[in-house]
Amino acid sequence: MNDRRWFNSRLPQTLVIAQFLLYFNAFWLALAALGSLRGLGSGGMLALLYRVLLFGSLAANVYGAHGIANERKRGYEVAVVAAFLPIAVPAVILLLDGNLFGNLGAVLIPGGIINALFVYALIALLLHTQSREHQKVWFS
Repeated sequence: MNDRRWFNSRLPQTLVIAQFLLYFNAFWLALAALGSLRGLGSGGMLALLYRVLLFGSLAANVYGAHGIANERKRGYEVAVVAAFLPIAVPAVILLLDGNLFGNLGAVLIPGGIINALFVYALIALLLHTQSREHQKVWFS
């Protein structure tokens, strides 16, 4: 019998919602990745870097949610990194483009107000005291 699971509803509420948001992010990242494959030949180095970071972010969201569901410390750590990627990826791309401070709003409010609410909610859920204490005690 396989004891691996994709979703664990027996975790604290903060981690259950975080799992859902990580899979939710992964779904939208998969759609964005499919859209970026359309114009594969176009763009320069920044477009290639964007695609690599997009697929890396997709993998980190899925691995983080799956790791939390299976109560793995590494999964929780990857989930925390994945939660910060929507802020970090635009910052890196704008920094390499030389226009970070001109578009600081794009970094701090990634994808608009509604998307930013989900990004910051995921960060808050993962870094909440209840989540940190639970993973510290129960995750292996």
